[in-house]
Amino acid sequence: MKITIHDQKKIHEIQKEFSKHFPNLKLDFFESHEKQKHLLLHPTHTIGECRKVHLKGALDIDPHMKVCDLKKGLHDTFGLHTEVYRKVGNDWLETATGTWTLEKQNNCSSETNSESTLEVV
Repeated sequence: MKITIHDQKKIHEIQKEFSKHFPNLKLDFFESHEKQKHLLLHPTHTIGECRKVHLKGALDIDPHMKVCDLKKGLHDTFGLHTEVYRKVGNDWLETATGTWTLEKQNNCSSETNSESTLEVV
């Protein structure tokens, strides 16, 4: 999958593209400040509003890409601060294992959600 990044694109558009390929993962965008580590940006913001590097281009995202490489690519190339979350039950948990691939995170979430549903029955 290829995500196009430019200043006029809305955060929710990128999140929707990402979720099509990884339905159990969520990509959030943050604004970084010196005093506060990160401020979550609303999905209606444009990419131009949340970065100082205003390059446009595309990022290839492969299921075998590690979470840490996705975050690094978005940061180093486009100046975007992001975090990937994995769905567990009704909650979104930060992907603490950044060395896992996107596919593994997505599948692990799917398996965990299936198991938690079985336990409730």
